[in-house]
Amino acid sequence: MTPPLHAQTGPARPSRPEVLHVITDLRQGGAEAMLEKLILTSRAVTPEIVHRVISLRTIGTVGPRLDSAGVQVDALGATGLQSLPACLRQLTALLARTPPPTVVQTWLYHADLLGGLAAWRAGRTVVWNIRQTGLERADIGRTTRAVVRTCGLLSRHIPARILCNASAAIPAHARMGYDPDRFQVIPNGFDTTVFKRDEAGARQVRAAWGLRDDEVAIGLVARLDPQKDHATFVRAAAIAATHMPALRFVLVGRGIPDSTALRQAIAEAGLCKHFVLDSERSDIPRVMSALDVFCLSSRAEGFPNVLGEAMACETPAVSTDCGDARIVLGDDTYIAPVQDAAALAGCIMEVAMLSPAQRRALGARQRERIVREFDIREVWNSYLALYTELVGAPSAGQPI
Repeated sequence: MTPPLHAQTGPARPSRPEVLHVITDLRQGGAEAMLEKLILTSRAVTPEIVHRVISLRTIGTVGPRLDSAGVQVDALGATGLQSLPACLRQLTALLARTPPPTVVQTWLYHADLLGGLAAWRAGRTVVWNIRQTGLERADIGRTTRAVVRTCGLLSRHIPARILCNASAAIPAHARMGYDPDRFQVIPNGFDTTVFKRDEAGARQVRAAWGLRDDEVAIGLVARLDPQKDHATFVRAAAIAATHMPALRFVLVGRGIPDSTALRQAIAEAGLCKHFVLDSERSDIPRVMSALDVFCLSSRAEGFPNVLGEAMACETPAVSTDCGDARIVLGDDTYIAPVQDAAALAGCIMEVAMLSPAQRRALGARQRERIVREFDIREVWNSYLALYTELVGAPSAGQPI
């Protein structure tokens, strides 16, 4: 990895088109995955645009991958509220001593706040990026709610634009004081050359999970988080299993195997032998390909990345009506009301009862929707068009 900011010395780099991304952390997650995809697509489509990434906390799992792709990545090592003033000073100093970047693109609330303030103090153009719709006390902690409210107050003064990946995020944030006139929706995108069906990988993953070829596996890939609502998934699984006792259920994500509460809920439902619990994985196309049905049970999302990833891998998907899940799926047949376990179980069973050939056909149709509507190259073009509008950077295909 590149040395920490305080260790960097030498003359200033020549002025070049640049996007300086500031993100709260680089552990695997939806925002982090989108940042990675966006940068890698930009490097392939518009290699003249330079990207740099600053993580307020750690380089996580995404940072090393970006670094190996030639992207400069730094981490400020923030560990709590007491370290945020130092982060602000570092970011402000960084922007002051380097050539003006094309734009400062922040990701997630803490980065919106600190990166926004640093950019404002340095006289740089900043774009915020909001990635969720759930802002209730059950969805986010007290500190994060305070950051959100502060950003709401600053939203009329600091960001040139506020991006969100779901239209549902606009009214939710307007209620927290955000300026609704600064919002612009750019959905998530998917690299369908990466997210595609992997039959060989599916067999290996299913074997590791102890699943037979003839067993129908219903899965959710998501970190353990109240917004992901694993409790509703377990309740839906219990209902579906009473009608289809041979069903198997798979949960994959950070914190899953270590959750005593989750294991207790599964045990109380009498489903211990039906469930597989796996930790966070990086081989998502293989994981998705190993599932027969993907089921998103979230009560709050922005644009649900993981839903599109499942669809891109031709895994038939069902979901609660969270964020823009309905827009991603494009078919209300497979949408259930949030926290309605019975309705979600109905969606699961409707797909699980199809023949293997019918499930494959449904999966193929869902992949085609992702290819047609959510191509990552078009999403990058939308970002680039915004940057061009705001600061006059060359658009795609123009000489620099």
